[in-house]
Amino acid sequence: MAVSSDSNLYESGSQWRRWDPHIHAPGTLLNDEFKGDWDGFLKKINEEPAAEVLGITDYFCIETYREAKRRKDGGAFQCVKLLFPNVEMRLDIQTNQGRGINIHLLFSPAEPNHESEILRVLGRLEWEYRGRPYPCTLEGLANLGRAFSPAQSDEVAAVKEGANQFKTKLQDLKKLFRNDEWMRRNCLVAVSVKSGDGTSGLQGDASFTTARTEIERFAHIIFSSNPSQREFWLGQKIGYDRKFIEETYRFLKPCLHGSDAHKNERITPDLERYCWIRGDPTFETLRQVVLEPEDRVWVGDSLPIHKLCQRFRFRASLRATALG
Repeated sequence: MAVSSDSNLYESGSQWRRWDPHIHAPGTLLNDEFKGDWDGFLKKINEEPAAEVLGITDYFCIETYREAKRRKDGGAFQCVKLLFPNVEMRLDIQTNQGRGINIHLLFSPAEPNHESEILRVLGRLEWEYRGRPYPCTLEGLANLGRAFSPAQSDEVAAVKEGANQFKTKLQDLKKLFRNDEWMRRNCLVAVSVKSGDGTSGLQGDASFTTARTEIERFAHIIFSSNPSQREFWLGQKIGYDRKFIEETYRFLKPCLHGSDAHKNERITPDLERYCWIRGDPTFETLRQVVLEPEDRVWVGDSLPIHKLCQRFRFRASLRATALG
């Protein structure tokens, strides 16, 4: 039996590693409560169980990712093997709590020019205010902020106000994916299903049923730590089997969970529901999670020991078969 080069590199097989795919950092554009404390941020990141992969999240931009990357290149983030940009956007569809649905664009950092490419594709998204379109760029956000609040004199405050007002349309995101090859190759979409700012916030109004379905159908990944949600998206709930999920939402979907931290004290996820992913600390592993949503990801307070035992029994069976 031929052995792949990957098997030679990782003789023990794919390892379970902790990821935080949705974490903000000091300087995040909205709701920043870090107070510029990067030392405290890094100290919390390195606490056990330390995350080896972070999805550095910012609103409509990648500014905190760029700063985190600069610090990592300078020797910070000792335990972290990979940073990738997570661009959080708000759709122009409101939940029953009056908040825009959150949708996340997770970008691969593999290509050297990924930052300029991300800025290019984001700049193709626009939001119209008083008959004028504003692109999703820092300059466009600042101009929108000043248009909405003419008293704005500070550039940073104008960008923040613009980000607070900017929304994107689902059909614009779909069009971007259809028309841009780089986007299709390098971006995965995640959506929150919480009731506050996620798609569950639409369930109280039957007129939004198709809108909710289209958002969830578009996504590759579901952001949720709820075991019931995981069962649903894996087609394991009674009445919602694999055939139902695939026909309604295209494919089974992995449930991932991040701290969504906006301050250092919240870097540990609620209820210690850590996100564990089996595979190397690469964006390619995240793509593999989409293909293997049940076997590649686990959300819980500790390593998925039961899955490790299953894997070891399976490997032992393979060895016995080969020897026999």
